[in-house]
Amino acid sequence: MTKKVFEGLKVVEFAWVAVGPQTSKYLADHGATVVRLESHTHFDLFRGTSPFPQNIPGVNRSMFYGKYNSNKYHATCNLNLPQGRELAWKFIEWADVITESFRPGTMKRWGLDYDSVIKVRPDIIYVSTSMQGQTGPFSQYAGVGSMISAVAGFGEISGYPDQMPAPPYGAYSDYFCQRFLSTTLMAAMDHKQLTGKGQWIEQSQLETSVYFNAPLSIDYEVNGHIAGRDGNRLPYAAPHGIYPCEGSDCWIAIAVFNDDQWQAFCSVLGNPDWTRQEKFSSLLQRKNNEDELDSLIGQWTNTKRSKDIEVLLQDQGVPASVVEKSSDLYQDPQLAHRKFYVKMNHAEMGTPNYPQQADFILSKTPRETIMPSPCLGEHNEYVYKELLKLSDDEISDRMADESITTELPAGFKLTTNM
Repeated sequence: MTKKVFEGLKVVEFAWVAVGPQTSKYLADHGATVVRLESHTHFDLFRGTSPFPQNIPGVNRSMFYGKYNSNKYHATCNLNLPQGRELAWKFIEWADVITESFRPGTMKRWGLDYDSVIKVRPDIIYVSTSMQGQTGPFSQYAGVGSMISAVAGFGEISGYPDQMPAPPYGAYSDYFCQRFLSTTLMAAMDHKQLTGKGQWIEQSQLETSVYFNAPLSIDYEVNGHIAGRDGNRLPYAAPHGIYPCEGSDCWIAIAVFNDDQWQAFCSVLGNPDWTRQEKFSSLLQRKNNEDELDSLIGQWTNTKRSKDIEVLLQDQGVPASVVEKSSDLYQDPQLAHRKFYVKMNHAEMGTPNYPQQADFILSKTPRETIMPSPCLGEHNEYVYKELLKLSDDEISDRMADESITTELPAGFKLTTNM
């Protein structure tokens, strides 16, 4: 097979949860050697997060964790011990890229911060991602993506005007911050190839998130208008919403942005009398009568299958899409064609489907998911012996002093986020 674009690149991952691990998975899917560090005493929050196969929790059984960590090697290293930090330095000497996503100051307390590292590795590319950046009055606020999504304003504009905020599901910011970070990381790698110089990439997930509300922020700055919740509607489209279809919990998304689409939409409906009424004759009129418009459309969609409506409208150039369930995605012919899901054998989870993290395909060096998500310490022997070149005695000593952890604490019980 053709050599992959990042083959030969060495990454040590101190990062955890979502943004950092997703960033390095882009590299892993395209050939980089990524070694993920955790310990049995302090492991990733997502290892306790559902879904679990057969709903049986276990530190190696979370598919939420699995989704972001396939194609990676795993080694255990207790950074709270001096000997563990000595091991961390061996990884730093081995690596081309370091990623970390702890609360600002954590790596510094361990003596593993960028300023310390560049004294030994001035060419290192060091990636830090945190809630609100490494500096400033709120830099020490801990949290996860759901908090940053709220601070960035997504909760305030998501939902219905007469109800509580209904923010995007989960940690919305986690699903685009890593795209900015991985792109920036690739630029830093290109810069290093040209100049031999490394650099520190420092991301504030808040600032990255606010970018996605830029039009609403500008509207406030220019017009003093504060955006609020408006259901599924848009000020420059009507109809624009999710409508009920035949069957149980079946829906169709429809968006009409201009008069040509409106005429095509009416034609698909058979041009009923109400479509020719003055109150629906223009975008402004439809916006002024949107409740009635949505009700009439819902009466039409409710008698038809969502897939049939999707085909009818798309054939006439009207944006429309079935609202798919999770189960539908696994049967989606387009995703199947692009080999988005890859089934692999896992030591404790059976044969789950892993989604490809690299949601782009390079023609000459295609993405490839070949390793399932790792169990705690699964690759200790390979990583320490083959990659770091430690002797058997050195490895045994580190296992004895528990800087290389091998077992969960006595009486351990997994705290799950079901």
